[in-house]
Amino acid sequence: MIKTEIKTYTTDPLGYYAELEVSNTAGDDVIKQSYREKAKYWHPDHNTSEEALERFQKISVAYDILKDEKNRLMYDLLAQAYPKEKFPDMFALKVYKNRKGEEDISVRALSLRQVVGKLVKYSDEMNLEICNFKEAQSAVLKNSLINLFLGWWSVQSVPHNIDALISNYKGINKNTQENLTLLIHNAYAYYQDKKDNEAYLSAYQALNYANPYQQELLKRFMASLDVRPQTKLPTWNFNLLKYLQLVIPGIVALLLVMPFSAKVLTNSELNRYFAEKPEGINYYQEVKFRTGGRTVDDVVVSKILNIPANTDDLNMLYHLTEATDVMYGPDEDFDVLKKAKSRATVRVTGYTPDKQWFRVMLDNGDMGFVKAKILKKGIGAEIPEGSKIYTGIKIK
Repeated sequence: MIKTEIKTYTTDPLGYYAELEVSNTAGDDVIKQSYREKAKYWHPDHNTSEEALERFQKISVAYDILKDEKNRLMYDLLAQAYPKEKFPDMFALKVYKNRKGEEDISVRALSLRQVVGKLVKYSDEMNLEICNFKEAQSAVLKNSLINLFLGWWSVQSVPHNIDALISNYKGINKNTQENLTLLIHNAYAYYQDKKDNEAYLSAYQALNYANPYQQELLKRFMASLDVRPQTKLPTWNFNLLKYLQLVIPGIVALLLVMPFSAKVLTNSELNRYFAEKPEGINYYQEVKFRTGGRTVDDVVVSKILNIPANTDDLNMLYHLTEATDVMYGPDEDFDVLKKAKSRATVRVTGYTPDKQWFRVMLDNGDMGFVKAKILKKGIGAEIPEGSKIYTGIKIK
């Protein structure tokens, strides 16, 4: 059974605001006035109470942090990342590195549940990996391999292994708090190492995991750095990581059924077949009526080569070089799905084997086909608010 560690996050984990009896939204003048009153009251030269010295020291430590704008912002942000029991030394943060021990702006926290049967007993653990995207692919494949081949060696482990396979598939991008903690921590660790560019980019990526209050704090931190980095931000394709977990089970299933199946047609053979057809490729199904009439059924029957629709990725955004009809299928005989304006930005999600037609996603999430010759890579017209083709955060 996986044990869930209970952590309590507050806006004042070390009690600095509580010590001065002010809120975390109090102005500098309120904090200063409260400190003066309490320091005067608890100063051991005037107060003979046994706890006077301890209270005076705590008040002084709290004021030293909260009176300084940058230190207060650091405390407020780290409070969103760490509970009291895990709160780090604010001024001695070390950068979390990738699995090779290298500083890497693209690292993320990835949780993978692993079940190993041991005949009469079993282990069921949740492992947290800090890695870049390439390392994540390797970790996902390795974990999938272990669960598939070692997770069944105990009767008790069978239901846990099935549950682990499902939870790993569904939860591949559910580490919101872990990634917020990682990126806020690295932002300040880079800042303390005088690497403002990396600090800015870490804070910027943390925005993806932050609530509105946390985003406001992060933006204040980014503004304080006064940098405008030109570095291209790394992208994580979590859909690929999700489906990568099916590769090992899929290979095993294929090996089991191959002796009983007909010859498997590979992608390369399929593409070669299409390329060698002198009459071209039909992408629609012709329907003949008993009375002699005929029509076209707008159900695509050819193979469309898919491109994962990762809406955080800018690479698959294209725009139309002219106004055009977006078709239901890859041919002009299909019905018109929608009329698109010139320079409209779309997301490419697939293409036909001859690359004459591309399947694109529109702002409302509909999929249709346009001719390849009118597509140009990059954003054209500004993407409207609420569009489904891109949900990432833009750097201005």
